[in-house]
Amino acid sequence: MLTVVGLGNPGASYAKTRHNVGYMLLDGLLDGTIPGSFHFPLGKLSFTRRFFGARASFKKTRGPFVSIEAELDGVGCRFIKPSTFMNESGKALTSLRTRGMVKDNSELLVVLDDIDLDVGRIRFRSKGSAGGHNGLKSIIQHLGSDEFARIRIGIGPKPDSGETVDYVLGVFTKDELSILHISLGKAAQIVEAWIQGGVPTAQNVFSRL
Repeated sequence: MLTVVGLGNPGASYAKTRHNVGYMLLDGLLDGTIPGSFHFPLGKLSFTRRFFGARASFKKTRGPFVSIEAELDGVGCRFIKPSTFMNESGKALTSLRTRGMVKDNSELLVVLDDIDLDVGRIRFRSKGSAGGHNGLKSIIQHLGSDEFARIRIGIGPKPDSGETVDYVLGVFTKDELSILHISLGKAAQIVEAWIQGGVPTAQNVFSRL
């Protein structure tokens, strides 16, 4: 089964912040606000844990993450949101590996924010460094490898002055949210392509967006 991990910080106070676009993508696919072809069986839904949104729900687990399973064109996939704070995101991957839920890095796709990309821009890569992102850095450390696919969603531009932490934990403006919604839709297309055909198919779709 393939695994898609969306990064963010848990809790209502972080729900709509820039740092949480990984969560936003997964939640948007679940509640239908971001178009997608995923089928979510009702039996997989659980209301034991919510991060934000009236309808988006994940199943609580014994590990440091919440999850829900989906199917796309006969391919099973698991959506994961780490329940730790961003800089400890890798703990979820260690748990997934220990349980045999992620057996190979080719089965993994991570969705995260990128302050070096303007709002509206996205980037798909099959591997690479953390690029200063603490959540991605934690995952690389726990996996012992940077060879896994990732989608970076722009939340910039980076402020010329002031604390970067304050910026990423701030909320989007109304105009930015309109642009973000379009980029989340494009990211959803890449997720679907990756599930259907792996990195080559995802890269092909990304190149046309």
